[in-house]
Amino acid sequence: MSSSDAMDARGATGLPPDYSLHEGVYRSLRERNKAGWNDDHEYARMYELVRHLLPAASAGPTPRVLELGSGAGNFSMLLADKGYEVAGAEISPTAVAWANDRVRGSRAESAFRVDNVLDLSTFGDGEFDAVIDGHCLHCIIGADRARCLAAAWRVLKPGGMLVVLTMCGEVLDERVGHLFDPSNRCVVVDGRPMRYIGIAEDISLEVARAGFEVRVARVEPRRADDEQDDLVIQGFKPKA
Repeated sequence: MSSSDAMDARGATGLPPDYSLHEGVYRSLRERNKAGWNDDHEYARMYELVRHLLPAASAGPTPRVLELGSGAGNFSMLLADKGYEVAGAEISPTAVAWANDRVRGSRAESAFRVDNVLDLSTFGDGEFDAVIDGHCLHCIIGADRARCLAAAWRVLKPGGMLVVLTMCGEVLDERVGHLFDPSNRCVVVDGRPMRYIGIAEDISLEVARAGFEVRVARVEPRRADDEQDDLVIQGFKPKA
């Protein structure tokens, strides 16, 4: 499916995505004393996939990094431990409260806000050296994806970096396959699209069309226990 087709992705009943459903998931996870959306092992794996692409945290001013869909703060706090000044934008108030509780229990310089990644309205223009998508973009559907990338562009400094880590490729997991609509490459639950699992080339093209200079676009094959391959993208906002 091309990127233009993805812009019209909706569920089988024509329902739009409902991003507010994440709030109920985070309430349940916290009530069950889970670590977050994923376990610590998964966040460590995510860091290993992107660490060589991130701005250096050991020389010069501390890089400011914004995580899109920061959830309970697990990935952001891992980045903070590596020397980054981290902020997070997350639509779920429960997740943001959870993340800020983590900050209070650490020495990290981090801040998490209830915000929509489609506009990042609580953040100003050119605030960040890097914006990281840690498995958020595949939750964004249709024309909202361009809005999300435009918001990331706005909050980045000229020369700033976008790092994307998102699901891609063919759907082989039986748990997901029966919910997958190949016509729009969305996982559809109760008539609503929940995940966009695109072709790597199409996703890279989306990022390029948003104005980023794509320097890295590589597929990390799924492990035995993973649902999907991961696409890792590094793009830059031009300095001029």
